[in-house]
Amino acid sequence: MNIIMTTNQNRFKPVCDGKCTRRSFISKSICTSIGVAFSTDLLLAGSSKSLNDSKQEDETTTELDELVDKYFPILGTCSQTSFYALNKVFNLDADEFVKSLASMPGIALRGETCGAVTGSLLAIAMVYEEDIFDDARKRLSREPSYKFCTQFEKKYSSTRCRDVIEQVTGKKYPVNKPEDYSLLGPEGVYDHCPAIIKEAVHIAAELILEKSV
Repeated sequence: MNIIMTTNQNRFKPVCDGKCTRRSFISKSICTSIGVAFSTDLLLAGSSKSLNDSKQEDETTTELDELVDKYFPILGTCSQTSFYALNKVFNLDADEFVKSLASMPGIALRGETCGAVTGSLLAIAMVYEEDIFDDARKRLSREPSYKFCTQFEKKYSSTRCRDVIEQVTGKKYPVNKPEDYSLLGPEGVYDHCPAIIKEAVHIAAELILEKSV
């Protein structure tokens, strides 16, 4: 006996092949309904999680941007501002490192690694690394740190301060020593820094949020 539900309203068709009793038909129908309901619940749960993750990321980004806008004029360096913002948003409880990062823009103002990179990498390491100081530790921050630098380079073609400056201004500046940085202020180069810092902390925040998944 073959029983097939074929109404236009029904997309699901329980089928009984061979011997089919009323009881077996009802059982198959119930199982099909439960399966459909379960699948729908999974889809809704996945959609809800995705929306929540997106909302969390948007809120995090907004908070980071506000902190960068507020504290870059106060702190005056990309390294301190990037770390300060991530430190506050993710409750790293590491305010003492903000002072330490004062010498890190361009690596002692030599035009080397951008301070926004340095500060962000420090925050990523603090989140990912284990509290172990021996050969057993797994160096968990290496992969996300590499991803951070790769994404930053896609945006600015380099992680080096002088190269980033050239990328955003379209002009090559001879930034090789501390006194060279004094020339950047009058030409408005530092006006570009908040946008660079925001880009850096957004990338770092995305990687940090992945850690909590």
